[in-house]
Parts: sequence; C-alpha cells; structure tokens
Amino acid sequence: MRIVASCLSSLLLVGLAAVPAAAADASSVRIDVGLTDPAGAATVLANLGEQVLSSKPVTGLAAITVDVPADAVDAALATLAGDAAHVRFAEVDGVVHANSDPYDGTTRAAYNYDRIFEAQTWGTGSPSVTVAVVDTGVTSTVELPAARLAPGFDFVDGDTDPADDDEHGTMVAALIAAEADNGVGFNGICSQCRVMPIRVLGHREGTAAMGSAADVAAGIVFAADHGAQVINLSLGTETSSRLLEEAVRHASEKGSLVVAAAGNTGTSIREYPAAIEPALAVGSMVDGGSGGKRNSRADKWIDIGAETNLATTGPQANRRHITKTSASSALVAGVAALGFAAKPGTTAATVRAAILGGAVRNPVNNNVDDPGSIDAAYAVHHSGGADTVAPVLTDNGLTAGQTLTLRATVLTPVVTDDHAIQRLEEIAGGKVIATSLSTSRTKLYAIAPHGARGPLPVTIRAYDYAGNYDEMTTVVNAEATSPVASIVSPVEGAHVRSGPVPVIVRLAEGSSPVNRVVSYSANGTVEFTRVAGTDDWAGAVVPSSEGLIQVNLQGVSGLSIVRSLKLVIDDSGPTATGIAPRNQVRVRGTFTSSIEDVADASGIAQAQLWANGKYVGADTMAPYSLAVQTGTLNGTVDLTWKLTDTLGNTRDYTGQVIADNAGPTVAITSAPGHKAKVKGTVTIAVKATDPSGVSHVELLVNGKVVARDSTSAYLLAVNTARQAKTMKIQIRAYDKLGNVSYSSARTWYRK
Repeated sequence: MRIVASCLSSLLLVGLAAVPAAAADASSVRIDVGLTDPAGAATVLANLGEQVLSSKPVTGLAAITVDVPADAVDAALATLAGDAAHVRFAEVDGVVHANSDPYDGTTRAAYNYDRIFEAQTWGTGSPSVTVAVVDTGVTSTVELPAARLAPGFDFVDGDTDPADDDEHGTMVAALIAAEADNGVGFNGICSQCRVMPIRVLGHREGTAAMGSAADVAAGIVFAADHGAQVINLSLGTETSSRLLEEAVRHASEKGSLVVAAAGNTGTSIREYPAAIEPALAVGSMVDGGSGGKRNSRADKWIDIGAETNLATTGPQANRRHITKTSASSALVAGVAALGFAAKPGTTAATVRAAILGGAVRNPVNNNVDDPGSIDAAYAVHHSGGADTVAPVLTDNGLTAGQTLTLRATVLTPVVTDDHAIQRLEEIAGGKVIATSLSTSRTKLYAIAPHGARGPLPVTIRAYDYAGNYDEMTTVVNAEATSPVASIVSPVEGAHVRSGPVPVIVRLAEGSSPVNRVVSYSANGTVEFTRVAGTDDWAGAVVPSSEGLIQVNLQGVSGLSIVRSLKLVIDDSGPTATGIAPRNQVRVRGTFTSSIEDVADASGIAQAQLWANGKYVGADTMAPYSLAVQTGTLNGTVDLTWKLTDTLGNTRDYTGQVIADNAGPTVAITSAPGHKAKVKGTVTIAVKATDPSGVSHVELLVNGKVVARDSTSAYLLAVNTARQAKTMKIQIRAYDKLGNVSYSSARTWYRK
C-alpha cells in the first residue's frame, strides 16, 4: 500500500494498489503480520524459515514486519494464512511517499474564513497540550525551538532523533504551532502547544520521501502512548490497512484525537487512515468551496473541511506555503489543540464533537454531500472556552425611513465582542427574517418580510458563540409586495399583423412600483419605457407564432409578475368571390362595377377600383361598387379592385370587360330608291349587325316609327296611303346595349 503526504505536488495522494515493493532492497518485499500474541513472533518466523531476510516488531502493536524475497511473497502469505493460532492477518506493506511543497510567493487570508483569529481570543494554546506530527520528522527552528518539541521517535532509522530530512513535516508542524511574536512574521495556530515529532517518512534524493504503513501505525501508537492529545497525519493511501485500523483505534482508546488528510485526487474513493473511525477525515476547501477528495451520496466519509494554501515555514525558517489536504489537516489539528487547551480535562470526544458541530456549509457552493468547513471559534468555545460578556451593538447598519425590499440590502453593523460574533439576525414582526452568512459574521443581507409595505420596526441582533446578544431597532419603510398591473392595449383576442405590436401596461393605482418592465421571447428582449406623468409603460413586442405576448414587471420590492394575452395574427388580405360585371362582359357608357362577398376577420377598411390603370375611386361601405365611365371607348377595360383590411393587409382582384359605345351597322337592302313614286303598302328589307347583338330595327317615316322588327332578316312595311305625299324614309337600328345607328335617308313621293 502507498501512503502519500498530502500537499501541493501532483504526485501526492495518488493511491497505489498493494504491489510488491522494496523493503531492504529491490529484490525483497515487506509483509505486515498481525499477531494473536506478541510472544508467538518466534514461532511465526520459524514457520517461514529461510524465507525471512529480516524482521522487526511494530512498536506498540501486536505485529511484526517480515522482509522476504520478492519471489517468495505468495508462499510466505500462504504460510501465514495457515497459522491461525499465531497470525491475525498478513498483508503486503507498501511504499510511503512524501513530497515537499515548491516555493509559492502568494499569500492568503484563509484564517478569516475558518475563524482562526477569533478562536485565538480564548488563548493560543498551552504547553500542556501536545500535537504529534507523524510525518517526515520535525527540525527545530527559531519558530519551533527545541524547548517546544516533546520527545519523539524516528521509525525510519529506529532511533530517538526524528529530525526532518525532507521539510514536509516541519512545514506541517509550523502551521500547527509556530511560535508567536518571534520577529519572523508567522504565527502558528496553537503557538503555545508542544509538538511531538515522529518520523515515519524518509527523504530520497531526487524523488519523494518514503516510508511504510507499519511505521505510520507504529508512529500513531507511539504518539498516543506518550500523551499526545492530537495526532496529525498529513498523509494517506487509498489502500486499507489492518495495522492502521488498529493504530487509530488504539490512539482513540488512549484519549487521542486523530486528525488525517482526506486526499486530493478529486474522487470519492476513501483515503486511509482518514477514513478509519474515529479519525477526523479532513477535506480541503478554498473560500468554503470543496476541493480534493469528495464525499459521494452513498459514502459521506469526509468529516470536515478546512482552508488550504496556507503560510508556514520550512526547516530553515524560510517562509513557505503548504497546500491541499496536508494544510487542511494541519489547520484542523491546530484548532483541536486550541480546544484541548480551552479547558483542562477536555476529552477528545468533546473536541471532536465541537469541531463537527460548528461545521459551516458554504452558501455559494452548497453541495449537500460535502462536509461543512470548520468554524474554529465555535470549536474552541464548545470545547470549553468560557464566554460571559455579551456583544455591544452601537450601530445596526439601518437608517430610519430607508427602504427595505426583498432584494438584499447589505448591512455592516458596528458590533464588538471580547471573543467573536457568531451571527447577526434581522427580526421583524417577531420573526427572524435574515441571518448573516458564514463567510462574514459581521455583515447581514437584510430584506423586508414578504408582503410587508409601509413603516416597519426592524431589529438587528448580534450573538456571540455563548448565545449572549445585543440588539437595536430602527423603523424602516418596507416594500415587499407584488406590483398589480394589466395590459390595457391591445386587448385580448385583438387582430394584429406579424411584427412588433405596441403594448401598454398600466400599474394599478397604489400598486407597488416597478423599476423594470421587459418582455422576453424567442424574438428578443424588449425593454419598456415609462410614459412620463403616468403609470403606463410602453413597448413594442413581437408576438409568438401563436400570438402570445408576455410582459414581466419587476417590482422594486424584488417581486415580479407576468402579464399575458393572446392575439390573433392576421397577415392576409380580405377575400371576395368575384368582380361584377363578369369577365369579358360588354358594357357601354357609364357602368357600375362591384366586388362581391367581401370578407375579413379584422374588418374592411376600403375597396378601391382602377380601370385601365386609372384610379376610379374608393368605397368604404358594403356592398362595394363604383361607377365607371367609358365615354366613347370601344375595346377592353381592365378592372382592378384592391381590398384593404383594418390592419393594412391587402388583396387584389382583377377582371376585364369590353366597352362598346358604337351602334349597329345598318343598311337598306331592298326598297324603292330615292325620289321614287310609291303607292299602297311598300316593304323594305334591312340588314343590321352588331358585336353586342342587334336588339331591333325601326322604320321612320318623316321622323315617326311606323314599323319595328327584332328578327333578322329584318322586313319593315309601310302603307303609303296613310302617309304624307312626300315621305322621308330612314332605318334606325339598336344593339343590345342600347347603342343606336341610322341608315341613309330616302325621299319618296306618293302617287
């Protein structure tokens, strides 16, 4: 298995499978063996026989490590599995990697989010509290003088000199407990606590430091057996280990609180020993947002989050930054140490519960599966830090008469406390309306209660972590009701053409005011404008293809309403069944043209007529007809009726008639000649033709009609005895339109 120090390098906290790895050299593999009785170690080694290259006990646990040749691993595990009388478990040990953080010139104020400075108002720890740093060892520096280091152990070399040959352990230790006010410029979280250095990871030139699960387990046990109240493990592996499980539980039984990094790979796979109960598994947060390993819906094994990318110092007291869950775990370990120091006799269970109980969920990145971030002030107070003095609120941030709406108004009350303000509350009508966000305990996003309007007493109350509070009341103007409005134009069901439609929205008298009226649609966003001196808002909206218009009124209160109406889209001109006279009909003189059965859903505005391209006139009342003058025209007349509805849609109807303003062709084909003498009854034969048809012909004698015939060939007779002695004879012909023509005249004399 691989245990990885959790810090910046991309190589860190990448879990490895339990593959054979070098113990003494590349040709051997280390096996961890849990014993039923330590006294049985000799028997176990004897059973393995010549397979054993070397062995050593795991300090503090009923276990040993055995190095065997790489090609004998399977045989050795089989032998151990068959020895139930002496062996509880056997597992291949792994390589433990540690990596140093590179230099980083940035700085962060992450302590503000996790409330470290507020927690330190109860004190900066106590020499009676010891934090074990199980890591690459710790080197004494100006910030961690030797007097601050408790006796530790080096499980890599097997001696009592756990100096840091890498730097990771020293950076972790400095973050937890660097000495305050030493002129270097960096203060640890628990700067009066002692650090117990335990080296389980060894440096390797050009690559990461290495160690074993057995050494980590031994380090945990050593720390617990030598009185460390807090054991920090900024390392981890994705492969479980029985030795690590037994070590964590041993430490818990001894009264130690184990704090371990949850890892950085961005998956939900468990990391060990962090995932071993009752260790506190610590995930990294940046401004309250989760980073690194994540909980899943089914397995919420990470207990608490803490900020990362934190300032610290290395073995040369050089300013450094430590990142990822290495930093987060160390931060929580430092807070736990402050908790132990807050009250003599505080137990690990109390401190653990205080850390978890104050977890603050990030209001921006509120992933319900991820843990909340640590609230160090809460943890220290609930671990036993006393707080009897109430806050003092000198300004609640409100001004008399100011308007509060449902849109949050940021208030920054002026409030002091001997320790820290846990939260601010806005109270109106006996109810808590708003509470300060975890990221800023002295800012409040105040709102008006829903439905409130007019003068409203609002109380701002400031609480400390003990529940002590101070309050101040101010009368403000509440505006938290919805606007009341209607669309007054156009009306529901109105007919409109495609394209922008003028819309007017009117606020009801006394309604909550609005600061924006807008229409959102697939056709774009339309901003309405206030009609000066009125409660009307006007805009031009393109309806949907179904004729729907929706208008959103956004009130100054923060509430919005939507008003809708359905229109009828009409882009078609009026319809008609035809033009009269019908096509190719003959007409004469002034005739009447009409357009029949005109209809339109939106109503008819007018019907206009053109004849041979010349405008005739318009009719606005049904039935639609106009007189057309043809004068003496003979030939075709092109008629065009243009119908227009009330929306401006048009449709044309055309036809053609024939103008006939000429009389028939008429001639006498048989009759006495001019100046003939006649007597008795005389018959006259006549020929008459006309394109429109001949209606009839008439015989005129001295201007009077004496005979008529309407059938071709035309015969007309006159009794000359009844006429004057001198007779003027002429034929008159009519066509069917009423045009008339005359034949040439003759004069007869009666005998």
